[in-house]
Amino acid sequence: MQKMEKSLYEKMRGKVRFNVELNATYRIKGQNMQHQQCRIANLSASGATARFPRTESLKSGAVLVMDIAIPNTIMRVETEAEIMWTRQRFSELISGIKFTGMLSDSMIQRLVKKTP
Repeated sequence: MQKMEKSLYEKMRGKVRFNVELNATYRIKGQNMQHQQCRIANLSASGATARFPRTESLKSGAVLVMDIAIPNTIMRVETEAEIMWTRQRFSELISGIKFTGMLSDSMIQRLVKKTP
């Protein structure tokens, strides 16, 4: 029996996840709209959990253009992400997002770096 090779996404999804609370902005790719605020948590190189205002009606498959703020700097990480799932919870919409391009280890370190 031949062992199936894991895809790059499956390998990256297995990487370390960081429990963070990061500010970010987003807009739906291909739509002419202003960036809206959201929060990023449970970050890994392949994706994260995103928290949007309850008023959003985002659906699985939507592609977002995102800017994630690097804490304690004016710098931001720009990336695109696809919404994989959504759940309505109290005053927010919680979504699992998959980055369309994996974040590098150095970008992850910048985003999760704790400053004294």
